[in-house]
Amino acid sequence: MAEKKKQHYVPKFYLKFFSNKNNGKHLKLCLKKSGEIIQQADLAGQAQESYFYGKDLEREKWFGNIEDITSIILKKVVKTKTLPKNKSDEYYWIWLFILLQAYRTRANADEFNNMIDKTMKTAMKFESQFKEFEYDKYSFAYDDAIEKTLDILLKSLPMMMDMQIKLLVNNTSKKIITSDNPISKYNQFLESRKFPYGHNGMASKGLQIFYPLAPDLMALMYDPKVYKVGNRKQFSQIVMNEKDIEVLNVLTCLYANKALYSTNNVTDLQFEQLLEKSNKFKNQKKLELKYFESVKNDDDTESVIVQQHKTPYMLNLGLSFIKQTQHAKSYKLSGYYAEIRDERYRNSLNR
Repeated sequence: MAEKKKQHYVPKFYLKFFSNKNNGKHLKLCLKKSGEIIQQADLAGQAQESYFYGKDLEREKWFGNIEDITSIILKKVVKTKTLPKNKSDEYYWIWLFILLQAYRTRANADEFNNMIDKTMKTAMKFESQFKEFEYDKYSFAYDDAIEKTLDILLKSLPMMMDMQIKLLVNNTSKKIITSDNPISKYNQFLESRKFPYGHNGMASKGLQIFYPLAPDLMALMYDPKVYKVGNRKQFSQIVMNEKDIEVLNVLTCLYANKALYSTNNVTDLQFEQLLEKSNKFKNQKKLELKYFESVKNDDDTESVIVQQHKTPYMLNLGLSFIKQTQHAKSYKLSGYYAEIRDERYRNSLNR
């Protein structure tokens, strides 16, 4: 069991794509909070915690089985700079792996528990028996927050089937970085419409998911009804320019929990500049709660509705390889609190 104590929420095989001289043992590390840089950080010690998925090892083994399959596919993608055939079995393994990576990290668990804590405390303030409760002294959280978020994701996978993956290539001198929370989400469509509520839910219209794969590669999962990425039949080697790399590295920095990773081709100064740029936006993403007046039920009890959404990062993102489709340009917003890709799911989302 000791060998499974160290449980990685960002797989080691993936971090090796960013290792120094591709030796698979060390990478360059920049601590997000302090800016401290470690030139030769031990790769095996990154993005892991003791029994992060539990001592019974069931979830750890489950992820291990998925990684055994996906690592072979992604190593080939990094080597050839080409995705598997569109909609093939190997393509969908990458699709699943990207979505799982977004929901299996420490940052995601903490964000989920923050939502639970704030929602519970907001609702409790309507109950007289909690009038003397010391809200600042206690917090509410799930010990198995990752299990809760994964359960939500796995039940929601059907509504993600419409998302398209394409492979972006970086031929510039600037290198792509990654982090201990490597998935970044954005929504240029809703940003352009100045939509005031959540942008990055799983069902959101215009959702974009960026996943650094190597210093010269990035996978993009996106809403194909809203965006054109490269040519219609071009799924790989879509070229990014230097400005694209800069802004996407800033986005990676914003989503990072504690650590940024790269090869030693990224200079200390470049990390310093990334932290400085990202600090301008770091307070944008937060959880906002709205509550409505309580209503009386038939049994004389009262119910209160607490609505929450996360305000997104708004970088005024411009990317050379993405354009909005005619459908997106002519689309009229629905007027609901959530703009979703497929209206058939709206009732299920509201349950």
